Amino acid sequence: MDKRYQVFVSSTFKDLEEERKHIIQTLMEMDCIPAGMELFPAADEEQWDFIKKVIDDCDYYLLLIGGRYGSLSPEGIGYTEMEYDYAVSKGMKVIALVHGEPNNLPQIKCEKDSNLQEKLENFREKVCTGRLVKFWKNLDQISGIVSLSLSKTIKTYPAIGWVRADLIPSENTTQEILALRNKIQELETTIQNLRSKPEGIENLSQGEDSIFLHIYLTANKINDDRYASKTGYAIPVGITWNSIFEHLSPSMIVENSEENLLVLLGECIYRYCNKEIKVFAETNKLKNLSNRKAYLEDLRLVIVQFRALKLIELSNKKHPPSDNNIYWTLTSYGDQLMTQLTAIKRD
Repeated sequence: MDKRYQVFVSSTFKDLEEERKHIIQTLMEMDCIPAGMELFPAADEEQWDFIKKVIDDCDYYLLLIGGRYGSLSPEGIGYTEMEYDYAVSKGMKVIALVHGEPNNLPQIKCEKDSNLQEKLENFREKVCTGRLVKFWKNLDQISGIVSLSLSKTIKTYPAIGWVRADLIPSENTTQEILALRNKIQELETTIQNLRSKPEGIENLSQGEDSIFLHIYLTANKINDDRYASKTGYAIPVGITWNSIFEHLSPSMIVENSEENLLVLLGECIYRYCNKEIKVFAETNKLKNLSNRKAYLEDLRLVIVQFRALKLIELSNKKHPPSDNNIYWTLTSYGDQLMTQLTAIKRD
């Protein structure tokens, strides 16, 4: 959105009238709004209250110091210094332009009163202490210094600024934006809740807890090579829930049928329990192991547990009427756990 920044120009007036004109012209060329009190000399308390309100409305404060201190308030402080002190107290960003050779200024542009000269010197010292200032010597330098200093200040410390009234959202638009923002917040909260670990599953067997399942194998007895004499064996094995879910879950990113999951469960058991199966084979003197299959009852036990753990849910995708398979898919929490288990880790 196009912004315009309002800049308060503070200085004595009569001795710096031409310099102020150059500053105001530069500000207008930079699409800034100049504000100053040259048309309303600060002469009383009521006028000072008005000056403070104008400063409050400004985005930046530009101070120009030449060879004069300026008119005094009833408290004996120059109004230019009062403006500066007030701007600093409000936390405004100050751009200070101080004359580098005040002793070379014409007498008409310098203070003749020794008391005012001392006040000016103290004011210059205060402005130059603890902040960066730009020094100028003649009128021709003013515009360039103002342009560079203000551009850098706006870039480094962007202020609120002003915009055209027709660019400001209407009340109805603002209400709609607020409603949409609240809706987004609600959806983000819902998503976060879906991805966080569900409540009420603390007492369920899960993770690295083990479950005993069976794998069906056919094998020959050692010294018996006849294929027809192969016998089936149901081998009990212990396997963790995470191992099962790690193997089955990628196939359910979209959905998968119980028929396919039964095959995957058999592969899973054989993969993770291979040592136990070999021990069983050696103990029972078996060879030529084949036909690795999981039991349907074990698959349904696994499905019930994963469903109870909020890891999977029935798929709502439509299938042909002739398809009698039951399909399962991952929940948001299941998808998150699948990613944690299957993503490649750093060594």
